[in-house]
Amino acid sequence: MSEERTVARRGGSARVAWGRGKVGVVTGFRVREAGPADYEALRGCIDEVYRETGAHKTQVFDRALWEWQYLENELPSLIAVAEAEGGLCGYFHALRFRMRFRGQPAMGALLTDLGTLSAYRRQGVFRAMCGFLLERLRAEGVDLIYLFPNARGRSLPGFVRNHRFTVVAGIPVYVAPLDLGALLALHLRLGTPGRWLGWLLQPVVRALRLRTPALEPAEEIVLLDRLDARFEPLVRDFARGRAVGLERNIRYLRWRFLEKPRGDYRVWALARRGQLSAYVVTRPAALFDTRCTVFMDLGCAAGEDAALRRLIRTRLEADRRDGAVLGVTMGLHPHFGELGKVGFVRVPERFNPRPLNLIAQELTETGPELFDPSAWHITPADWDVL
Repeated sequence: MSEERTVARRGGSARVAWGRGKVGVVTGFRVREAGPADYEALRGCIDEVYRETGAHKTQVFDRALWEWQYLENELPSLIAVAEAEGGLCGYFHALRFRMRFRGQPAMGALLTDLGTLSAYRRQGVFRAMCGFLLERLRAEGVDLIYLFPNARGRSLPGFVRNHRFTVVAGIPVYVAPLDLGALLALHLRLGTPGRWLGWLLQPVVRALRLRTPALEPAEEIVLLDRLDARFEPLVRDFARGRAVGLERNIRYLRWRFLEKPRGDYRVWALARRGQLSAYVVTRPAALFDTRCTVFMDLGCAAGEDAALRRLIRTRLEADRRDGAVLGVTMGLHPHFGELGKVGFVRVPERFNPRPLNLIAQELTETGPELFDPSAWHITPADWDVL
């Protein structure tokens, strides 16, 4: 299906300086769905927007990553672009996923990378692209749409006011201090006294983690380089009881963690006599100006919540020995409330430099589950940046 929409540029014509040195006069733009012939120009537009804004993915969002994310996913992505006389001036991506909604299979879409060249901001480009994309997703049979805008960003009010999205919840962030001395020395600028104070207080931090016992004699932690049928019960059982969430099947997890270019993910499982009981996916990252271990995804078989905590505690200790200063995760699931037993604390929103909101819209029929935070299953695996 080929559709497009022409939009008059507010305020009449204007002179626009283009990144390649072209200067033109434009009176409007059109919004349409991108095709293969647009991909090179689209990536060029993305690069230009990232240079203008210093976006979070600037250093890593190259051609290989873009193709993995939008061309190699199981379901075709939808990409809206805005085009003026001089070429593309905006873009908006939608990743389509298999999901579970009200206990049934559903089709969902995650709205991701979007941007507008600086000369076209505040001219209705973003609003036109979003409206066009929502219409296309509805026509393709998508049941629900969600995304994670910055709670302090300028786009959030536009999604709510202009496109009828609803704020479901702020995404809680949890941190586990692993090297208190390094944190005090770096972030409070206490230097050597901070390291000494951290050395004195470290036993208190360690005591929090010791609330969860070490591995049992028959248990071992294994690093998985492939995901097979043994993994499926862990994912299925952990998602049970959640009304809304990604279909975390083996195909999705392989694509998300094992096939991503330069993903640097590690899939760890707790095994007992060859049987897997819990898993976590970790990756190193620099967050809060600190060397961190991010827990990207986690899960366990039914009744194995304690095993999952033992796995998390053991990985935290191992990464602390390797130099990690902080453990970090975020999401919506009842198990996140149990992370205090392994030393995690929830970060107050006022101290979070980039708080995220989960916002959603249902395209089929309206029901309360979609807007109930306790119904969702969200981890960093849902977010496209990490």
